[in-house]
Amino acid sequence: MNHISRSLTTIYRTERLIARRSLAVFQNQIVFVALACVAALIGLILVNVSLFFVLETYMSQAAASGILAVGNIIFAGLLAAVAGRMSVEKEIAPAVEVRDMAIEDLEADVEAATREVREIANSLKGIGRDPLGSLSTLILPLITMLLKKG
Repeated sequence: MNHISRSLTTIYRTERLIARRSLAVFQNQIVFVALACVAALIGLILVNVSLFFVLETYMSQAAASGILAVGNIIFAGLLAAVAGRMSVEKEIAPAVEVRDMAIEDLEADVEAATREVREIANSLKGIGRDPLGSLSTLILPLITMLLKKG
């Protein structure tokens, strides 16, 4: 029983860790997207003004502003792509592995307990047919369970 509670505690703690790391990465992505937006706005303002004056000497005002707009959209797309490539999978992989191991241990413990209960139930069924012969088959699983606890 102690092993089962330890496995449940491990599962709970790793799930909490996974959730916390996922939230932290999500928060970082939001911060980077916000910074990308601020940088894009500041960059658009400063670069657009200077490039507009440069391009205006070679072409019309409309063509100069159109070229600047396309360049700004490309820059903002690059920043958004960088934010989109961030992933939580690498950070939480060890926690996921520990959680999966705890789940496997828990499943094994439950299966072992189920087998022991079935053995005891079968022994109890046999007592009605052969009381003395079934008594030994009932006592052995009980002794095994008591020795595992101690």
